Amino acid sequence: MAVSNDLWKTEAIQRFPDLVEWFTDADTPYLLWFELFDAFQQAHKNPRNEDLIRRIYAYAAWCESQPRGPTADDDLATCVTVCFTEHIPTIPEALDDMPRWFTREQVEHMKETFVYQVGEAGYSEILARFDRSK
Repeated sequence: MAVSNDLWKTEAIQRFPDLVEWFTDADTPYLLWFELFDAFQQAHKNPRNEDLIRRIYAYAAWCESQPRGPTADDDLATCVTVCFTEHIPTIPEALDDMPRWFTREQVEHMKETFVYQVGEAGYSEILARFDRSK
């Protein structure tokens, strides 16, 4: 399934009726995820919007569960990684909250993803969050 069939957008509209005006013009999942990442950042500010944070993580999981596309342009999992997951540690509140949404094993599996964005020291800080959350 290539992402060009807009299933990703239909799913987003159903999950985020409150944000539709943010991404009605998004003609690629990458453009949609740029908007969702902005919403994710805002959701971590006071007052924290737990519902929106949960829905964004759930949509990310849905995207990652879709059949892989033949190229990065057509692959929702790649899109989520590039536009969302690798940037999570750049938001201090989301970094602190990572142990609630990921297992340490998942973070270890995604080491290259996180190191690309925050470097080895930043990756060590991610792991430290998991050690402190025990």
